[in-house]
Amino acid sequence: MSPSPPPPVFATTAPNSDEYPTTGNAPESGPQPSQTFAVSPNASPGATPLPPDVVLITADRVVGSLKSDMTADGHVHLTTNSVDISGDQAVYTASDKIVRMTGHVHFVGADGDTATASSLAFDTVKSTIALYDVAGQTSAVTFQGAPIQGYVYFKGKELDVAANGSSVLHHGWVTTCSLDHVAYHISGKEIDIHPGDRVVAHSSALYLGNFLVAALGIVVLPLSAVAAHRESVIAPRLGYNATEGVFARTYISFYRSPYYYGTYHVDYFQKVGVGLGMDVYFARQDGKGSGYASFYTLQNNAYQRSLTGQKSSEQVTLNVDQLLGHHVSGSLQLSYSGQSVVASSIPSTTTAGINLTHSGARSTTSYVGNVSTTGSSSSLGASVNHIINFTPTFSQSIGLQFQGNTNPGSYSRQVNFTADTHFTAPLFDGDLVIDTSHGEQITDPQPAPTAGATPIPGTVADTQGFQKVPELTLRSRPFQISSLRLPLTVTVTDGIYNDQFDYRPTGIKTSRLDISSQIGSAFFPLGPNSDITATGTIRQDMYGTGDLLGTIGESVELRTLFGSHADNTLSYDELSVRGYTPMPSFDSASGQDQLGEVLNVYSGSTYRFSASTNYDFHQKLLSPVSYQFLWQPTPVTSVSLGTTYDPNGVAGVQRPGYGPTNISLATPIGKNDYLEFQGDYDFKLHGLQNQSYFLTHTVEDCYQIRVAYRQALKEVDFSLNLLAFPNQAVNFGINNSGPIINQSFGQ
Repeated sequence: MSPSPPPPVFATTAPNSDEYPTTGNAPESGPQPSQTFAVSPNASPGATPLPPDVVLITADRVVGSLKSDMTADGHVHLTTNSVDISGDQAVYTASDKIVRMTGHVHFVGADGDTATASSLAFDTVKSTIALYDVAGQTSAVTFQGAPIQGYVYFKGKELDVAANGSSVLHHGWVTTCSLDHVAYHISGKEIDIHPGDRVVAHSSALYLGNFLVAALGIVVLPLSAVAAHRESVIAPRLGYNATEGVFARTYISFYRSPYYYGTYHVDYFQKVGVGLGMDVYFARQDGKGSGYASFYTLQNNAYQRSLTGQKSSEQVTLNVDQLLGHHVSGSLQLSYSGQSVVASSIPSTTTAGINLTHSGARSTTSYVGNVSTTGSSSSLGASVNHIINFTPTFSQSIGLQFQGNTNPGSYSRQVNFTADTHFTAPLFDGDLVIDTSHGEQITDPQPAPTAGATPIPGTVADTQGFQKVPELTLRSRPFQISSLRLPLTVTVTDGIYNDQFDYRPTGIKTSRLDISSQIGSAFFPLGPNSDITATGTIRQDMYGTGDLLGTIGESVELRTLFGSHADNTLSYDELSVRGYTPMPSFDSASGQDQLGEVLNVYSGSTYRFSASTNYDFHQKLLSPVSYQFLWQPTPVTSVSLGTTYDPNGVAGVQRPGYGPTNISLATPIGKNDYLEFQGDYDFKLHGLQNQSYFLTHTVEDCYQIRVAYRQALKEVDFSLNLLAFPNQAVNFGINNSGPIINQSFGQ
């Protein structure tokens, strides 16, 4: 710290270093502060960074001593390594080791948090701060790993700041709107503010302007990727559809700590009943485990019981991940789904799965088990997979799987074994694969269908699949034919196979040598505005049965530019197949002979028209012609039209002609409103079908009121979106994937 200028004549001199009360040499009669406490008049605050254990007060005038009470007046600054506080006057009382500051109090935290208050109390022993009649903002808060839009602003009677930087606001409110235009705020008796983590409001309520919208109980606003493990919804969701009638979905958050929090669900459906549920996220403080659990039950009303006969339904899920050691991790999954009906019993479904993984320096081994039951039916599965890298160019993976299914009157068992040895060389790489499958299907004897008839005997059937015992594949690196300057790749596969899928129950065992190559792709300019891209393939299979199968294929594209506003692409794909394969489920091939065309007309990003079709020479059939037009006159406005023309139709069902025209529209309608529409216009029915409307009204760039109408569901949906928090905007718009134009609404 730079030397202080000489103090004025009316100020006391700064205390000597031996007068500083420090940990370990404070008087035994009173509590000792946790920092070194220095006081100096007219010093420049923040000239050099302070050590973690130092508190510095500077002022125009300092009267008193740290061994007794002390008063600092005029441009008072209290500085530590984490806060910088200024005010008009500060009084230090030695009896309780508290600095009390008044007059234009301004607080700045190390992370950029700021606040103003009428007065402040700083406890030098506990390193806590209390601000009274406070208003401020948090800075550098994030949501899902990205900065939110703006800040979280707060105002209240008292703000208590702990030594770790977390704060508790008493009888106040928070908002993400600018304090000049507070379009919404969330009030609470106590509001916990954890910078970079979350905001938790207790006994909270949501206000739009001065109007109370909803009592929220405990509401949690996640402000980090970790805190946002689960999507949080603030306001109730209201609406109507033909299936549920009038509905209201409410979300009541609870929060115990960053390691245990969740949401209660209380839902009302006019035509269905009442739904109750809970989602909870939990984690270990040491980061070695976390989990998620949910429960939801729907109690049907009398109308729904008479309509479907169902009284209630329940769903339960549990997922837990856990580190069991330095190299071992595990996970557990449980789920239950059940329902009760009026006149009969419907079996519930329960599933459970467990996974253990051992990760070493060069190998990974996983053990997986799962079981599922539905009434008297059940299934059991287990697998072991081991992957080891012997060298950077030589590795092996081995897997063993078991699957068993039990049903009334029958059961099946299946065992699969796979092994893949992979190696890499400078000119090629390869795999040596063994893949086998063995099992059986057993059916219990059945009683005679009628009196005096013969009982139906039980059966045992093998369920062996396709076996590779073994198969060797070698793949060359691409190389060039020097005379043609074309890239060439060659793949050789040689193996012994047992096909019991196509030839039950005895199967067929044979060898197979497959040699395939690809030439190209090759690019050839053709004049100033055209080019050709071509690829060729050749494949020959030879079987131990004496059969041969060969294919020759080619793919050619001719692309032509017409100025800077249009292009046309002609493509021809042909595959010729000759011969016979004794294993059709494994390597059958079918020929093709098709010509396609795509025409594009465009002007930058303003508009684009596309038309495409193809003709099949084998079937002598022209496919439907597809038309698409996109017009984007402004960055936030777009119109899309699409239809097809079927030249063939379907005999007795549909005549040749145009299909419905799909229409998509996205446009601002005023400064703060945005409209999206999607629907189909059917020329045969002369009307719009499958209409969907999405309207958003943005208030002060702070929150959105969203209204959706979906004709197919006969549904009207109303919800709120807090713009600062990205996940509040999901699942709204065309195809439930956000707006057509990826821009902020109303801007």
